Amino acid sequence: MLNKKNKPPKNAPPKKNLLLPLTLVLAVLAAGAVFIHPAASAKAGAALSYIGKIAAAVSQNSPKNGEILGIEYESDAVMKFIRNNLVSKFNALEVREADYSITYVPKDSAFACSAAVPRGRPMEWVVWELASAANGTAYHMDDCACPSETRCDISFKSSGARHPKVYLKVTRSNRYIANTAKMAILIENFGFEANSTTTEFLAFPEPLTVSLVPAQKLATWTAQIADEYNKEIVLALPMEPLPAQFNSYRSSMIKINHEREEIRELLARADAAIPNFSGVSNFYGNGTRGIMEDTRAMDLVLGEIKRHKRPLYFVYTDDAKKSVAPQRMAAAKVPGMRVERTINAGLSKEQMREKLSDAATAAQKTGSILLKAQPSQEFITALKEESETLKRNGVRLVYVSDLAK
Repeated sequence: MLNKKNKPPKNAPPKKNLLLPLTLVLAVLAAGAVFIHPAASAKAGAALSYIGKIAAAVSQNSPKNGEILGIEYESDAVMKFIRNNLVSKFNALEVREADYSITYVPKDSAFACSAAVPRGRPMEWVVWELASAANGTAYHMDDCACPSETRCDISFKSSGARHPKVYLKVTRSNRYIANTAKMAILIENFGFEANSTTTEFLAFPEPLTVSLVPAQKLATWTAQIADEYNKEIVLALPMEPLPAQFNSYRSSMIKINHEREEIRELLARADAAIPNFSGVSNFYGNGTRGIMEDTRAMDLVLGEIKRHKRPLYFVYTDDAKKSVAPQRMAAAKVPGMRVERTINAGLSKEQMREKLSDAATAAQKTGSILLKAQPSQEFITALKEESETLKRNGVRLVYVSDLAK
């Protein structure tokens, strides 16, 4: 007979599968072993406990996605490994509960898990992260095979022979992870030309920020159409000294000896020409007699940016060897940042793609990066061809305002 401790509880759910007869047979045999040989009592009791738990797992309906089987394996490492480590990795990889499942497979005496991981990290990085779930447990990664770029099959094995194997199938979901690196691209001195290059920049579906000089040709019309195409606009202020090729911009140039009222007037004229800008940047102004190295001039410019009718940020280049911009921005409490990299015109499309890839690697290390480029056909082609690779490697294009602090 079964003793009381081996009887199923009165409120136990009814068995609903074919494992019940096998369980009863094993239970009777184990009980017989106790009756025949009392020394076998402890081992038989442990066997009944283990078999009963597996039977309880299989007798229930398959667990919903994202749920752990309601079994307590006090003497078994499998639940600790799955519940404490593997599911924790799923959460870290932003796998939603509806996108993973854990099921016990009786015929294989193993657990089959599946997880649809969001895009935005290389698959080899995802596999490495999931493999590390075995750290500090009795389990280790036994095998891994990736039949395609969007699927990998991982098996985990325990050092305890009694512990079931865990098989994990990793696929890609249609979502992208939120915790991605950010890259903002500032298209410098963007101007409208009736050609395919302008059209491709405006039609590019990802966030781009364009800088416009108030005195440039068709500046107002360009600002309107850029805004219609959801491009963020930065007001590029020509600053002394200005290269000779931009003499046409001198009417809107800020000079180092300008007083506050003169700077205020220039900003008011710029605001009238381009009323929908979100930030301000310097357009040149470097050198020993440049605005960017003069504390008084920078304080006046930043003061007017601070008192503008709407919040603005300031973006500056690092061309000035002794730029005072960071210190004066902090003092004026004007948000903004430095352009960290430049993709110069004149490079080939492949060279520009390489520059974008290098910038993406830097963004992955620090979390974000701001770069500027010229509005050339080579650059927009390189950007279009590289955009999917950026996404796959966890780099998301954003506006400059998303980075300005």
